[in-house]
Amino acid sequence: MRIGKMEVKIVQPLLAFIFVFFTLAAGHLLMVIINNIDENISSHSYSQPVVEGRWFGDESVEAELEHLLSSARQGGETEEAAVYEKALREFEETGRITFYMFPVSGFLLIIMGAMVILALALLVVSRYTKSNVMQTLLGIFSGLLLWTGAVEYGLMTASRALGIAKTFKVYNGILIGRFGEYVLLKYSWGFLLVVIFYILFQESVRCNFFLFFRRHLNLMRGPVASGRIDNHAPRVAFLYATVMWFFYVLLLLAYDDKIFGVYSWFTYAVFFLSLAFTGYLFLRLMTQPSLGATLRYAIPTTMVLWNDVEIMAKWGYFKEPWLILKPLNALIFFGGLILGTVLVMRRIKMQRHHE
Repeated sequence: MRIGKMEVKIVQPLLAFIFVFFTLAAGHLLMVIINNIDENISSHSYSQPVVEGRWFGDESVEAELEHLLSSARQGGETEEAAVYEKALREFEETGRITFYMFPVSGFLLIIMGAMVILALALLVVSRYTKSNVMQTLLGIFSGLLLWTGAVEYGLMTASRALGIAKTFKVYNGILIGRFGEYVLLKYSWGFLLVVIFYILFQESVRCNFFLFFRRHLNLMRGPVASGRIDNHAPRVAFLYATVMWFFYVLLLLAYDDKIFGVYSWFTYAVFFLSLAFTGYLFLRLMTQPSLGATLRYAIPTTMVLWNDVEIMAKWGYFKEPWLILKPLNALIFFGGLILGTVLVMRRIKMQRHHE
């Protein structure tokens, strides 16, 4: 007895796609929650920042302050508006602005370490399961934790120590620089190229994207590597983190006015190409032979569509709900991720039962 072909062809890819989408959304919301807890726990040290910040935003300081001032006034946030207005006057009079960075709190360091250790633990656990679906699930969660803990929070602590800021916020009446981690991430493109070139010439990698270039650039020295993969989890964790890294760098370079700009032809090209390739990748997703393979293929498929979500939010079409700290949002995205995990686990049992 077998699971219905239509169910495998439609339900399974859709489940995998939605599951990966919820990992992305829940990962963003998790950072918002951690940052909010951090600001409350570290309020004493954060109210007395000592590291002076430097501006590395996509737009000019003046444009950023004007935008923040307008938003604060529209939201009725009079105290914040007063701080932004004072900073804008300072910039207009002196051509510079004085602001500070949050220090690196002990809480953030603990969170970073905990995420990295948990990611490693999931990869260790993956060695003791023979199910390629479970290995894939463990790899996805490990990749998410590694990306969030090691990369995002690692670069956040670096940007605070170095005084690098991409935008501002007001905290206890003080102008604070923030999101400098995305400045550092944007300039990590050189390291990303090293990884891409290694994968391009690494013949044991079976990714269709790199196989396409190997074949058409005559880089194949022999047949494509074949054989059983004993543990998918480390590969999936690497895939999740590097695909996330690639698209982050791509979008951050696109948004920078000094390179392209939010409304440049390049950003529009990324948007429409991502939309077109999402359709193509989803059709390929429907042809995957197993649930594990479907989950793995859903990672790049979903992240390509995520480009469009991010760009549309950047254009102001909507405010991303996974960046808004509300109980309902937490229920939707964490609940959706838990539900998705449960459904995947159920499908594992169904497949074992029907085999």
